[in-house]
This record gives sequence, structure tokens and C-alpha cells, in this order.
Amino acid sequence: MSNQKKAKWCSWIKILPVAVVAIWMLSAIGSPALAQEAEKAKGPPSTFLDYWELSGPTKWALVGSAIWCTALLIEILLRVRVKVFCPPDITSQLTQVLMVKDYTKAWQLCMDNPSPLSRMMAPGIERIPKGEEAAKEAIMESANIEFDKFRVKNSYLNLNATVNTLLGLFGTISGMIGAFNKMAYAGASGDPAKLAGDIGEALIVTWTGLAIAIIAMYLFYILTNRLKAVISSVQQVINTLIQYINFDEVEPGMVVVSAQMRAAYETGGKGGGAAPSVASSRSAKAAPSAPVAAAKPAVKAEAEVIACPSCGKNISVGSKKCPHCQSEIEWE
Repeated sequence: MSNQKKAKWCSWIKILPVAVVAIWMLSAIGSPALAQEAEKAKGPPSTFLDYWELSGPTKWALVGSAIWCTALLIEILLRVRVKVFCPPDITSQLTQVLMVKDYTKAWQLCMDNPSPLSRMMAPGIERIPKGEEAAKEAIMESANIEFDKFRVKNSYLNLNATVNTLLGLFGTISGMIGAFNKMAYAGASGDPAKLAGDIGEALIVTWTGLAIAIIAMYLFYILTNRLKAVISSVQQVINTLIQYINFDEVEPGMVVVSAQMRAAYETGGKGGGAAPSVASSRSAKAAPSAPVAAAKPAVKAEAEVIACPSCGKNISVGSKKCPHCQSEIEWE
């Protein structure tokens, strides 16, 4: 799914609760009279469904809120885990590659295996030549972006806790308005039976709203602590990986990720194709040598040097191995 489609989907999800509440408020306009007629026809409530029907149109907003809370709970429980943020296989491979100081291969590994850990580490590995502070800052910025996705989702539980309390209060007021109208215009001041329906609506909606709000508030704090624990564990994994980077041995002019490599991955991502892997980059054909060979004699000296497809440094045309990264080069 492209970023534009994801943005549209997220915007629709944010608008959905507002739309549900708007539809519910419109449906509430003509419902009191219909509810009163139904009460007379059915008689006193005896089952849960009878009491639920007495709760008025506010119940549908509460049902939508409960479904939303459940969906948030399931998503956070499934995705907010250390194994999801830091897949063991990717963590192991990154550790091995960083231990041998092959930073270009580490970056390619992150790009070939999308995951939260890969998206955190790739920008930092790319900035290794700029120093330790720049690399750590890039990693932490990417980590905050990954963590903020779930902080926002978790905050919606707090929102539901507040809104459901207000919805319960709204149902209470709606039921009491109906009861006072019957007392004023239907002669129900001396007949409690005529007021039972509206009072029942007020109490049932209040109870339901408070029940959902209490559960949502509990979930909010429980999942907040869970998220903090996962973030702490992920940061420990990131700090361990950073320790394998020897910034003292990094040359100022060192190129970890060349412009050609970055462009190749960006083009592969936009075109839907797979990004080139480490193995394919080492056995890459020297396609750029074709136009260079056809160059004019005046630029012959420049045509004999091209960029290595693995590390991006200059190598001589025809070399079997790159003198910088020792990658084998195949020529057409």
C-alpha cells in the first residue's frame, strides 16, 4: 500500500467516529415518540434486549465506541511487542554485519528487510561518516516516529474513556427530558409507570457509558505501561547495535551509501519492484561501462574509472575485485 493510500485510509478512520456520532444525533430527532409507542405495545421490559431497546439512540454511539476500543486493543497487543519491533533474525544479521564493520551491507540489509528496527537503524547507518552524534540523532528520530504511531493509537483509548462518560451523561439528560415532558404534557406526574421508560433509558445509557469508559481507562494505563516497557527494550537493542560501530575508525570522506545505491532503492520502491540485495550488488554487471566505452577519445582517461556498484567508490574498468570493499565485479 502506497503512502498516499495509507494517508487517505488513516484520515477516513479519524473521520469515522465523528460521522457515527452525527448519524446517531440525526436519528435521535424522531426516535422518542416511536420509542414511547413501542413501550406501550410491548409492556414492561423483562429481558436484556428489552432494556437495551429502552436505552434510546445513544446506544449506537456507545456500540461504535466499544468496537473502536476493541480494535485498538487487538492492534496494540499484536504489534507492540519486542519481537515485532526487533525481529530476531534481522537483529542477528545486523549484529554480525556491524561486528565486521561492513556498514554498507548493514544498510542494504535494513533496506531489503523492512521492519521497525530496519527503519530506525538505516538513517543512522547512512550518517556514520558524519560522526557518532549525527548517527545516534538520526536513529533516535526514526525511533520516535515508530513509537509515536502507537502512542497516538493508545491515546484514542483515553479519548474513548472521556467521550463515553459524556455519552452516558447525554443519554441521562435525554431520558430525563422525556420523563419531564410526560409529567408536563401527558399527565404522568401521578403515574410512575409512565415515567419508567424514560428513566430506564437514562439509567441504562449511563451505566453502559460508564462501563465502557472505565474499561477504556484501565486499558489506556495498562497499555501505556506496556508500550513504555517495549520502548525500553527496543532502545537497549539499538544501543547494543550502536556499540558495534567503531566511529574512531571511520574516515571523514568515507561513503557508506552512495547516491546510486539510494536511487536504486528509491526507484525499486516506487516502481513496486524488489530493491537490489547484497548478493546482487556484488555480482552486478557494469552497465554504466557501455556508454563510457562509446565515449570520445578526448575523455578516455575519465572513462576508465567508474563507481563500484557495491560501495560506490571509484574503481578501474576491468578490475576483478574492488580494492575498497573486495567485492567481485563481473563485466560484460
